[in-house]
Amino acid sequence: MSLLYLLGQSTQRVVFVPFLGEIPQAILLDFVKEVFLKIKPIDNISIDFIVNGECSMKPKYIILISILLVAILAFAVPSGLAEEGAPGAEYVTSETCAGCHAEIAAVFGMSGHAYKLNPVVDGQPPKYPFTEVTEVPEGYTWEDISYVIGGYNWKARFIDQEGYIITGPPGTRGDEGAAEGFLGQYNFANPIVGNEPGWVAYHQGEEKPYNCGTCHTTGYNPNGNQDGLPGLVGTWSEPGITCEECHGPGSLHASNPYGVSMEVDRNGAQCGECHLRGAIESVNASGGFIKHHEQYEELFQSKHVTIDCVICHDPHAGVVQLRMAAEETPTTRTQCENCHFNQAKYQDSPVHLEVAACIDCHMPRVTKSAVGNAEMFTGDIRTHLMAIDPTQIGQFTDDGTVALSQLGLDFACRSCHVEGGVASVKTDEELIDKAFGYHDRPEAP
Repeated sequence: MSLLYLLGQSTQRVVFVPFLGEIPQAILLDFVKEVFLKIKPIDNISIDFIVNGECSMKPKYIILISILLVAILAFAVPSGLAEEGAPGAEYVTSETCAGCHAEIAAVFGMSGHAYKLNPVVDGQPPKYPFTEVTEVPEGYTWEDISYVIGGYNWKARFIDQEGYIITGPPGTRGDEGAAEGFLGQYNFANPIVGNEPGWVAYHQGEEKPYNCGTCHTTGYNPNGNQDGLPGLVGTWSEPGITCEECHGPGSLHASNPYGVSMEVDRNGAQCGECHLRGAIESVNASGGFIKHHEQYEELFQSKHVTIDCVICHDPHAGVVQLRMAAEETPTTRTQCENCHFNQAKYQDSPVHLEVAACIDCHMPRVTKSAVGNAEMFTGDIRTHLMAIDPTQIGQFTDDGTVALSQLGLDFACRSCHVEGGVASVKTDEELIDKAFGYHDRPEAP
């Protein structure tokens, strides 16, 4: 039996190959139909074979299928691409999504993703779930502000009416001398670090176009200028990270919700498109801390890179909002103990069992977004470096620009065991001695 059948597809073309063998026709028919439908769903399709030089199909159907196969060969796209809304799909905004997905939208609306960039409408400050930004840099009013960058939990920066980040007094953009002493960034109070709310300098006097739209907006296009403002680099469908940034443009799904599904890439690399700063192979550092939004680079340093972010995190509910919800509300979908149950059972410190959680040692606050206290080994974001090297004290390379792949005992232990900390001061030798075999199962008496 000599057959020609559809084997599969690559990202560029469909591949047809000859097949020789004594395989029942019914089995091959089911296989070919299944693969064909993955490429282009067609209801009630009928596919037949040429067997021993004869074909049971009528000539007109042979011609029709030949035309279809040639068309697929020329224009086929990867499986699922149409469902993701790429061909012809347009952005419809999160408000449209909320029309059907109200419960999810309400939860997501409390998370930080949507507040990366916030428009100032009619001279009124943006509204946030848990914070307030009531002040603007000295010399400005809310009428002078077009957008607020951030403001959800750590800090806020401000964009003027020409689209540039404010770094100096009005009318002094690009004049570093005139901006000396100017404070353009507002930091919220952080009781863990111990700072009060207040203003700090940010690139004093520099001309800073807003070019962060790739990771701060939805439906970003690097061409043009949003709102016609020269300082806003690129255009977008919505400010902030909303539904369609992860799910893709939704017009096809909105017009045919049961026929076109909204697929999403659950791989950690999808989150890593924004939760990184540079080359994935190294973790950037400065001033005694890891720079912010480097979670994917941190995960890349260890075996945890094999775990998708959404295994631990609900993508619609942020850690901050879960922390605010109730004191006992878990901030992740899974707990360390779910996998590391033996380590949780065996700890060489009865005190730690009472006062410390896994993340206090294995995810200390090595990262700084707004504020940090290097002397207390405490930043304002927990790291996603998790493995502790009991022989390592420091955390960074000699020049302080790169974080080491494992946690050193300075941050793993001395965020508590330091002068002025919540636990007794320990020497390097004492910390190393305690860290070795800390989770080993004790020998039976």
